[in-house]
Parts: sequence; C-alpha cells; structure tokens
Amino acid sequence: MTTSATGSSKRRLASLAVPWPVLLIAGLMVAVLLAVAGSYGFHGDEMYFVVAGQHPAFGYVDQPLLTPLLSAASVALFGVSPTAVRLLPALEMGLIVVLISLIVRDLGGTRRAQTLAAITAALSGYLGAGHLDTTTEPDLLAWAIILWLLVKLLAGGDRRLWLVVGVTAGIGLENKDTLLFLGAGLAVGLVVTRRWDVVRSPWAWAAIGIAFLLWLPNLVWQAANGWPQLTMARAISQYAGDNRGQIVPLLWLFTGPFLFPVTAAGLIWVLRSKAAAPWRAIGIAALVGLLLVVISGGKAYYAIGSVPVFMAAGAILLDRWLARGHRRVRAVGFATAAVWSGALIALLTLPILPLASYAKSTLPATVPDVANTVGWPQYVATVEGVVTALPADERAHAVILTNDYSEASPLILLGTGLPPVYSGHNSYWSWGPPPPDLTVVVHVGDWRPADWSQFFVGCHDVAHIDNGLGIPNGEQGTAVTVCTGLRAPWVTIWPSLRTIS
Repeated sequence: MTTSATGSSKRRLASLAVPWPVLLIAGLMVAVLLAVAGSYGFHGDEMYFVVAGQHPAFGYVDQPLLTPLLSAASVALFGVSPTAVRLLPALEMGLIVVLISLIVRDLGGTRRAQTLAAITAALSGYLGAGHLDTTTEPDLLAWAIILWLLVKLLAGGDRRLWLVVGVTAGIGLENKDTLLFLGAGLAVGLVVTRRWDVVRSPWAWAAIGIAFLLWLPNLVWQAANGWPQLTMARAISQYAGDNRGQIVPLLWLFTGPFLFPVTAAGLIWVLRSKAAAPWRAIGIAALVGLLLVVISGGKAYYAIGSVPVFMAAGAILLDRWLARGHRRVRAVGFATAAVWSGALIALLTLPILPLASYAKSTLPATVPDVANTVGWPQYVATVEGVVTALPADERAHAVILTNDYSEASPLILLGTGLPPVYSGHNSYWSWGPPPPDLTVVVHVGDWRPADWSQFFVGCHDVAHIDNGLGIPNGEQGTAVTVCTGLRAPWVTIWPSLRTIS
C-alpha cells in the first residue's frame, strides 16, 4: 500500500472517531434501555409488526416493509419477548447519539462540545424512542445519517457521499415515507440559499435516482393494491387538529424538557449565523418540513427528524457559554437541567415504576403508549378461557375475530390452543377471510361496523378484559363476545369488515 493510500485510510478512520465519553454515554443509554425493555410487556403495535413480518410482502396497508421484516427477524432469532424486538431500537438510538457527536465535530465543535451533545441527546426524546419497536426508530436513524452526510457535503465534502445519501434515503423510504418531508424541505432550502453547486451536481441527482429505485418495490406494491397508504394518510388527517396541537409540546419534550434551549439555540444559529451559512439550507429544510406536516395534518412526531443538526449546533454554543466565565455555576446549571430532563423523559416513557405504583399514578392517562404495554397476559388468558368454555362442537368450528390488529396479534404470538385469528383491520384484512366451515365466532372488541346483526343470528357478551390493576388502556373493559348463525359466507361478509385507520 502506498503512503498516500495509507494516509487516506487513516483520515477516513479519523473522520469516524469520537471521544470515549461519547461512546460511554451512548453505551449507558443502550444499557438502560435494555435493562427495562421487558419490565411491563409488548405494545400492540410491536406485536402487529411481528405478525406482519411473518407475512412477507413489498408493502403493507399502513407502512412499507422494513420494520415488519426486522421485527419478525428479531423474534425468529431471539424468541417472542419485548426485549427481543427492542434490542435493535435501543442500538439505533445509541447510534444516533454517536452521529450527533460526529455532526458537532463537522460543524467545528470541540471534543467537549461533542460530549455535551451526547449528554443532551441521550437524555432527550431519543431515550424514550428507544424503548419501543416501531417504524419511528429506523426513521429517526435514517434522518440522522442523512443529516450528518449533508453537513459534510454542504461544507464541500466528497461528492461521492451523495451516493450514500441516496442509499440511506431509499432504505429509509422502505420503512416510512416521512423522509419526503426532508427531501422537499431540502429542495426549497437549496434554492433559497442559492446552492447551485448542489442543484447542478450529478452526484446529488444520482442520489435521488438511487433512492427512487430502492423505494420502487413498495411503490409498485402500493399501486397494485390501490394505494392503501394514501387511504391511511387520509384517516390520520381526520385528526389534523389534534395532531397540530401536539407538535409544539412534542418538540419541547423530545428535545429535553429542561434542555430544549440547547436545540432551539442551535436552530437559530443555523438560520442566522454567518458562520453557519454552508448549512443554512438544512435549517430552512427543517422549517419547510414542519410546515408541510402542519398543512397535511400528519402526526406530530413526523416533524422531529431534523433535530440532530440543531442539537449538535446548540451543543457548540453551550460549550462556548460554559467557557465564558462562572464555569462551575454554569456547569452545575447544565448538569441539573440534564438530570431533570432525563428523569422526566424516563418517567413518562420508560417502565421504571413498579406496576402497582404505576397503576396508582396519573401516568397511564398521560402517556397511553406505556399503559398499552400492560395486561396482555390477562387479555390472552381471558380469550383462552372463553374458547375453552365453548361446547366441543362449537369449539371445533370456532374462529376468533378482532376489532383491530392490537387485539389479534397477541392472540397469535402469545396464545395457546386458540382457533385461527382474523381481523378486518389494516393489513389483517389483506390476509383474507376465515375458512367457510368456521362459523362460530369469538369476537374481541367493538364491532366495526357497529351492527353485528347483519352478520350473525345472535351474539352475547361472555367476558370483559381486565388487566387486574385498573389501568386504563386500549383493552381494559373490552368485551369478548360469542356469535353464532353466520348469515352469509365469509367471502361475502369480508369486504364489509375492512377498516383502515
């Protein structure tokens, strides 16, 4: 190997190096997430992704293919447990902490600024995000990787990095299409800041082409199946008012309840500072993306992907502020804000309280996501009890039909000796109706549509779900109903049972 090649390899390795405190912080974050991963139980969405991934496809009604396939693979490798599916999200959030540190360095920050950024990130909403296995975690990672590469590219980095941007974007779009907000915002930002060097670059256009080709399988699937994700988007937009009202509170919480000034200062710096001129397009992209989320009525968390650059820039400003005098007082102030932010994020999003204490608190009503991880063993046991109590001739022709995917998935993954499970909700409907000879229905949840009499001669409630702790969540109090006398074949009934939400 020539001297120049050796030097080039060393420079590439150095460009990926981070201070050891950053690695320690990221490692501790992952360790905490894994330590509490199995404390309560699965979330309904997590179990749905596992079951969806067990029906491999180039797309699903409510998301592309990546998260379901990864979730199913996690269970196949490590068994059916919350910890198994939450291993990858924890690692993804730890990697984001490292990426934010790298962004600090590429923005010109010191090693101390990199550590400050890592602390801020590890005690922010990324900590809470790492607890659940959803489409959000790979999405946040894709945003962070792309933004890190953009920071390099907009400062004159190797143009071939655009190819990596394209690959990352393409894979990210196979997980969630919120990256389109970043793409649209960046297009506006580049024009507004007159970055014609990027607009004219064949490498940048190649990135778009690569991303499109990687996304194409899902687009083809969507087109072949009537674009169900557009129907899903319209369903989400019905709650546009609530979604818009949650954006500011979520951004505040996600960037750290007591550390949000760091990220806010970083955004202002990127938008206004002369020193930040190379990266101004990213600041504009974030604002445009946020505006598009507001206009479309999308969910509030669609707007949080651009946080890494501003968190990194804010850490640089924080580093300078700490160095200006009264260092000990300012350091204590930052440490106090960091501890309180991390504690509040953990209390709201992680299962750190004993279940009995959690049940007596106001947290279940405040943060439904955590509440919805409680009670699945009791839920499954109740349905198993109803099935066992059926007369033998009815049990031989029984099928379970649920109102939504959160009710179907735990019965498939955690149930024992149950009849086949079906639902008309989202992708479950796509997997088809029950066999014609299964005419006794154990129904779980509300009826959609509400009038069951058009499907059955008679239905009667035989049980209600109770998690035993009185925790209000999506299943507490849900009825389990036995229905008999199917009025028409399943293939006739099935179209009426479809729900996309």
